[in-house]
Formats: sequence, structure tokens, C-alpha cells
Amino acid sequence: MRLMESSRVALALIVGVCFAARLTTAMPACDSKAKVPDTARTFAKTSNEDNWSEYRNIEAIPDLSLDGAASAQFWLDPDGAPSALMVEPGEDFWIYTRSCFNKKGGLVGVGFEVRTAWGWDYRLGGFIVNGHLQTISSGFFSTRNDQKIPRPDTADDVADVLRPTLYLEMTKLPFAALLSRSSAAKSK
Repeated sequence: MRLMESSRVALALIVGVCFAARLTTAMPACDSKAKVPDTARTFAKTSNEDNWSEYRNIEAIPDLSLDGAASAQFWLDPDGAPSALMVEPGEDFWIYTRSCFNKKGGLVGVGFEVRTAWGWDYRLGGFIVNGHLQTISSGFFSTRNDQKIPRPDTADDVADVLRPTLYLEMTKLPFAALLSRSSAAKSK
């Protein structure tokens, strides 16, 4: 009887591990360092008081304020699913967030990186399940050699920055209203 129970538990664990492994490998990589295609649409707000505008390309964006400005690039992946890479510059750290959506516009994956002036980066990758981020990988890295390091003491000072902002629907992106315009109507 105990042998049968143990076998069922072992089988359930094996099935669970296989399902989790299959789910994570089936998820598209949503890497904040992925190459943005030349066809990406480019958006920015140059200061905290500015509104989002569309630009011809990333080079056309004027200098961004280090307090509240952001830029974004938006494109369709080869499978037709939308992706967005947002960059938020700052004095002590820059935040890079890639949001990967399904074809219906629902968020399915996130790649997130915080690059600091203090000699370390923080990276996180994960996918969305029932509206919640399921982290696949995360860690701190040295900016000198890109090697994994223990959590730096200064990370506690910016703990809220180390959590990505999730736009669960593509329509919730801060520049989403501009997406409905044709890309030929680029304002700048």
C-alpha cells in the first residue's frame, strides 16, 4: 500500500517537473538585451512633464531627462506577436524592460534589467501566469566582468526599482494610444 502511494507521489512529481520544464522551454525568450529590429516603431517622453511622441527612429529622440523620461521601441516578432522595449534613464541607474505579448495583446513574458552606477546590474526573466510574474531567472551581476555576484548592500536602497512594471495588456503601455496611428504618421 505504501509502495503504491509512493509511486503515485513520484509519478505526480515527475509529471509536474516535466510540465514545468516544457512550459518554460515553450515560452519565447523575452530578453531585455534582444536586438531590436530596424522596423521597430520608436516612442519617447523626454521629461516627466512631457507626453509620449513617436519618432522616426531611436537616433531622432532628443536628449532624455534623467528624471522621469523614457523611450520605447515596439515591433512584431517573426511569429507576429508584439514586443516592446522600454528604457528609463536615471542618474544612478537605467531600467530596461522588454514586454512580450501574445497575438491577442496579453502579456506573456518579461525581460528586465537595472544597470547601476554602483558596479552591479540586476536581471530578471519570467513569464506571466494568471496575471502574476513567474520568475524563471534573476540575479545580480558585476558591471566589470558580467559575473554573478551576491546581492549588493546598495540593492536594499532601491528595492522598489528592482520590480518591473507589468503592463498585462498591450493597450496599457504608456504609449499605447500612439500605436493606433499609422507608422507613416510619425510626428518627429
